[in-house]
Amino acid sequence: MHILYVTAGLPFTSAEPYIIPEILEVQKRGHRVTVVPIRPRGSFAYEEARALNECAISQPVLSLSIIARAVAEIVRAPASVVRVARLLTASRNFRILFKNLVVFPKGLWLAYVVKRQAVDHIHAHWAGTSATAALVASVGSGVPWSFTAHRWDIPEDNLLKDKAQTATFVRAIDVQGAQELTGIIGPNKHKLTVIHMGVTVPSADAESEARPRGPLRVLLAARLVEYKGHRYALEAVAWLKSVDVDVSLHCIGEGPLKVTLEKQAIALDVQDRVQFVGLVDHQTLLTQLADHRWDVALLPSIQIREQREGIPVFLIEAMGAGLPVVATNTGGIPELLAGNAGMLIPERDAKAIAEALAKLAADGDLRRRLSDAAVRRVRDQFTLEWTVSALLSEISRPV
Repeated sequence: MHILYVTAGLPFTSAEPYIIPEILEVQKRGHRVTVVPIRPRGSFAYEEARALNECAISQPVLSLSIIARAVAEIVRAPASVVRVARLLTASRNFRILFKNLVVFPKGLWLAYVVKRQAVDHIHAHWAGTSATAALVASVGSGVPWSFTAHRWDIPEDNLLKDKAQTATFVRAIDVQGAQELTGIIGPNKHKLTVIHMGVTVPSADAESEARPRGPLRVLLAARLVEYKGHRYALEAVAWLKSVDVDVSLHCIGEGPLKVTLEKQAIALDVQDRVQFVGLVDHQTLLTQLADHRWDVALLPSIQIREQREGIPVFLIEAMGAGLPVVATNTGGIPELLAGNAGMLIPERDAKAIAEALAKLAADGDLRRRLSDAAVRRVRDQFTLEWTVSALLSEISRPV
């Protein structure tokens, strides 16, 4: 089967590393894959992404060649183009309509690519403009399509009801996302399926617990943006320092709040206990997790307006490697930590973070129990083998 993935920027972005293992596993199963990013930005952000170089088609969202091919598609099949254009005019506000019109020509170009390369199925990651382009390509080519909805793209509601109507299936990555989608797509809710993002779980002989050496080593791997809650992690480190609990915090990731957070660490006098490591290659991070470089994984996410967590792949990967997890009860995190597979804490509560970390620093048996529960939870529903099998089953289902 030839599957065309429509992404936001992958493989030319640092924002979607969790999609790479899924695509590579699909290829490993013997399927041909083509990757088309809507807005490719620069070179490969991760070494793993280089493996997708040969199957990626990099074209800007708008160019003379895109427009020329779009015009050719209009001439070739005007009725189909008019039909999908009418769908786009139903966008619920001008901002979304504008975004959809920007990617409309690329969707028409994509229809040509789909036909020329004999694609069997189109799958879009993100329900926003990635799915819009995939919808246009599907209508223009007659090839079935589907999409994965993640987080912000659900409340944005970019033609979700119409997209669900034309798609063969709609994938949510967590139960909460599926519940939100149900209220939007209504009569097409039977097309919904929950398929988590999957990870590779280290072999059993790599699961032995690493006892804290000196300070409790805490990892927070997330973009440096407001809803990831880094500020509360820094406040927790300050609280622990004030009560003589030795802890070190490694923050992996880049983002617009880097300077602000570095200044906060200095103001709290914890710059000696907090490291902002920057971007780390995804495979390197997985290796370090398997090598027990850290003792605890922390994610203090908060909900801001319509921005919320799905099920963070960082936490799944950390749990699969046997790290105890401390995370807030927002988004899809409670679903991931079901069955006491981690420590759930309230959002925006630095003291709750500090108290959870203090318990883990003092109690090796608790770390071991949480480590074992985390690995079991990931192996139950979050392995790459399980999730890709479920995804391919949906894609292969007769239309």
